[in-house]
Amino acid sequence: MCSNTTKLSRAFVLYGWLAAVITTMIPYSCPLFANEAAPADPSNATMRLDATLAKGGSLISDGSGNQAVFFPAFVPANEKIVWTFERPLPLGLWKIDVNFHQAAGRYSPNQVLLFEGENSRTLGSLDFYYIASALGNYTRSLGFYSDKAVMSVALLKSAQRNLDTAAVVSITLTPATASAVDKLPLILQLPLTGPQVSLPFPLPSGVYVVNTAKPVSLRWDLVDGRSFTTPSTRESRVWLDQPVKPVVAGGESVSEVGFLRYPPATGPAMSVPGNASLTNVTAPEKEELHTLILTGYRGPGIPRPDLLPGGKNVAVVTAWDDGNLMDLQVSACLKRHGMKGTFYMNSGSPMMDHLGALEEDGMEVGSHSWSHPAYYTSSPKRCLDESVEMRRLLENRLGHPVVSFAYPFNYQPAYDADGDYVLRALRKAGYWSGRVTTTGDNRIDSIPEPLAMRPNFAWSVGPAKMKEKYEELRQQTGSILYFWGHSYECANDGIKKLEEVLTAVENRQDAWYATLGELMVWKFAREQFRIEAAPSSAGGQAFTLKMPWLHPYLRQVPLSLTLPDGVTEVSWDGQKLPAVEGRVQVKW
Repeated sequence: MCSNTTKLSRAFVLYGWLAAVITTMIPYSCPLFANEAAPADPSNATMRLDATLAKGGSLISDGSGNQAVFFPAFVPANEKIVWTFERPLPLGLWKIDVNFHQAAGRYSPNQVLLFEGENSRTLGSLDFYYIASALGNYTRSLGFYSDKAVMSVALLKSAQRNLDTAAVVSITLTPATASAVDKLPLILQLPLTGPQVSLPFPLPSGVYVVNTAKPVSLRWDLVDGRSFTTPSTRESRVWLDQPVKPVVAGGESVSEVGFLRYPPATGPAMSVPGNASLTNVTAPEKEELHTLILTGYRGPGIPRPDLLPGGKNVAVVTAWDDGNLMDLQVSACLKRHGMKGTFYMNSGSPMMDHLGALEEDGMEVGSHSWSHPAYYTSSPKRCLDESVEMRRLLENRLGHPVVSFAYPFNYQPAYDADGDYVLRALRKAGYWSGRVTTTGDNRIDSIPEPLAMRPNFAWSVGPAKMKEKYEELRQQTGSILYFWGHSYECANDGIKKLEEVLTAVENRQDAWYATLGELMVWKFAREQFRIEAAPSSAGGQAFTLKMPWLHPYLRQVPLSLTLPDGVTEVSWDGQKLPAVEGRVQVKW
């Protein structure tokens, strides 16, 4: 462990006089279109916080004669490594360079950089989970501005993965102008003048995570005359590509607003051979007609769709992210237990060369985006491109529609003048479902948002929890047991654990084991088809079924209908089918 604030205190003897000067240079409220925020005197104000000055953590050598501080694997979440200032950091805009050392091997990315005021109050933070890392020594930079005094800089361990974190060799703070940080992540802690947020300089384009002490809605007045308002919440995300005047809307009272800006990133080149169009999945304007004749019909009543095919109580679906080669073992395991899975791919997933093997096992292939970015820290264009091009790539490889998607790094809404552009990207790309990692329950007739569909939990909850949840859900017909994971979690003895979990819910007579795509096709069929009585025929009472055209590949799920009393046989478009326990399943 290390602790040394004395050296840091001596450093502030040199810089302390800047506080009074900079306080007069940087006003608490600057006009929106002011010139660049004035930095501290750049001639002799750079500060370096070495690892040996920190309190907390453990020290290692970076191999170049420097010490680096890190969180060892055994340290629990929420522990801190802290550099405490003898005197407050001078007010102003700062460029922060965090110099890392990462040894070879697996490590945890779960640490957050904090700027703390009096009583350890957080004045801004950056989660390195979303920042790219590298082996050896590397630097990651950001900008920081606050109108409040900063008393310390800290690293927070944000999750326990039983892995060492990357080590920090030093943190360098340099007075900066706005142009020096306009391509970097940017932390701003800003006061309000009346309802308007006081900006020290025009905000550069990017995604902004906005934090307030209590739920508020913000109105974003754009210079092109448009405006939009984000929902009332303590944390929201917006995409800005032009100067704005943020205003607290709805009369809520807050004294300051925190901004974390992610700069726009174009992402990798995304191209698919032939650049073929996305597959047309459905065409509402092309209505299909089918004739259903019921023998033994006594009336009244009409056929109606079951909540789940065959009148089952629970749909059991599983989902697996990232396209690891362990997918093949998980797929085989699911098949042995009579279950199915949806396996989500990125363009660089090792499984991209084995998609056919998954489908031969009865599994579904879905999209996990082209390059696995966090959508809620990406631009609207990046979200749309990642969604469209990965679907195009998969359809090019498979030769049929791809309708299922899983969000990298979970889903959070992000807004522009046209609404939540994260959901909009999936909708425009033509997906029917979008899997998140936030947990919750669903029923086939009450999924709040299919493009942000919650699973019940991860498969790793174990067999007892899985069985308990199934018994709970089966009490309500139409329930969905939905669990997810990564196949690499099944390495070593993980497959044995997965076998135990699947055994807990296999071979249930009241279960429908399906893929996410099949579940969404069934949902579509239930919601879209219409049935009307037609003139009777010699064979029995006739009904006409109308529904939009659907791509033939997706018609693998039969249409399951509950029949009126007395029906013994059904004719479906001229094909004779038996009525079994008051139901019939027809191909469409």
